[in-house]
Amino acid sequence: MQRCKRCLMPETRPRMKFTSGGLCTACEWADIKKQTDWKKRKNELRNLCDGIRGKSQWDCIVPVSGGKDSTYVADKMKNEYDLNILTVTITPPLETEIIQNNLKNFLEKGFDNIKVTPNPEITREINKKCFIEQGRPLNGWTSCVQSVMFKFATNFRIPLVMFGEEGETEYGGTTEMRYVPYYDADYAIKVYTEGNNPGMYVDSYKEGELSLWLYPDEEDMRAADFKVGHWSYFENWDPYDHWIFARDHYGMKKSSQRNTGTYSDFGQIDTPLYILHTYMMYLKFGFGRCLQDACIDVRAGRLSREEAVSYVNQYDGEPVDEYVPVFLDYFQMSEEEFYEVIKRHMNRNLFKWNHGRAEKIFTIE
Repeated sequence: MQRCKRCLMPETRPRMKFTSGGLCTACEWADIKKQTDWKKRKNELRNLCDGIRGKSQWDCIVPVSGGKDSTYVADKMKNEYDLNILTVTITPPLETEIIQNNLKNFLEKGFDNIKVTPNPEITREINKKCFIEQGRPLNGWTSCVQSVMFKFATNFRIPLVMFGEEGETEYGGTTEMRYVPYYDADYAIKVYTEGNNPGMYVDSYKEGELSLWLYPDEEDMRAADFKVGHWSYFENWDPYDHWIFARDHYGMKKSSQRNTGTYSDFGQIDTPLYILHTYMMYLKFGFGRCLQDACIDVRAGRLSREEAVSYVNQYDGEPVDEYVPVFLDYFQMSEEEFYEVIKRHMNRNLFKWNHGRAEKIFTIE
């Protein structure tokens, strides 16, 4: 298995490519960022904001969860770019108490917010279907995070939606968005929800029941004339800096212990289903939550490659046994059915099934 010579990311990551020098696209981008004219990009955003400010009920939608990154982006769009912000929250399944409290603390600092709770039964059914068929237990939620922002921008005539990072650019994958500030619904479906168009469910539910999942008509979106972008296009993205900012300015709390499957304790604390999501990622592609975190820290200079190897060998693919009863209850599955799904999606080139557990047959060094 080819790995990045700097950060450990393997070739199995979807859409991953390597330079002739053996760097993954994320590490290549980390080097390019050092030469990027961020002042020029910020001026580009400032000019856009100057052109839209005050022309609609709200100037900009920022999707927020109560997490570090969305807190940071919302603050900047409001206080640095002087926009009237509508924050929008899509309630995650099995929402944690800590993310609820963090969101409450954030909103009390002065933000409008619409909290959207898509039908929990439909969310669960889509999540279960995608877990069984694709090994993607959060797709019902992540799909809604995208579609609702397009829908609200269209219906409320809000000219800008600002997400956080463009994950393909920052963490490895397609390089299509490196120099492109905005994207459309087709790209969101193709890349961010792995080709899962919510329209595929119209035979299972009434169209009205899927309202929050279905994107607006193309003609309506063109008439609304809005842009959807990522903050990481306009500023050098560093999630650790965002955590420090959110902690110091908004009282954000982290987990009381390290997160399952990694050494970090402050990111992706919305729902325990994220633990299953990254465990499935590990079984399918051979990299999990720890390697993902460690690669970010290597690129930022907070970890050496040797330190990253040590952490990854210790934590990546950590068993999720503690949470299995939660998953069984949520998906309404038996333990046998659950582990059959696990085994079905396990990459047989990377793992073998041994005594009821996936055992890796590759090394990281």
